[in-house]
Amino acid sequence: MLRPEDVETILTTYDLSVFLKEMVQKDDRELKIDIDYESGELFINCPGFSEGLSVKIDPFGVWVISEVISQDNNGIFTQSGNLHKTEKTITVLRAVASWIRDLEESTRTS
Repeated sequence: MLRPEDVETILTTYDLSVFLKEMVQKDDRELKIDIDYESGELFINCPGFSEGLSVKIDPFGVWVISEVISQDNNGIFTQSGNLHKTEKTITVLRAVASWIRDLEESTRTS
């Protein structure tokens, strides 16, 4: 369960990567979600799925959530152009939770 004090400790993409890795590790849903932090940008994807998320912070401190797509489902992702900007960390966490829920639903219907 997400607590308000958890959200208050997430100030950077690195903090977010640590939080998400711990969360996914505690609640392994057998999806094998990959959380990769690289030079200020966080990439979240799942092997076998062609869509993922990229999260970064712009120079003004605004979170930028982008959809990334692997055309050949080979692990090489490109930005889709769909992005959302927010100043609220909880919005980022909700976007990630929604993405995970979509993965879970697609595995149930497959």
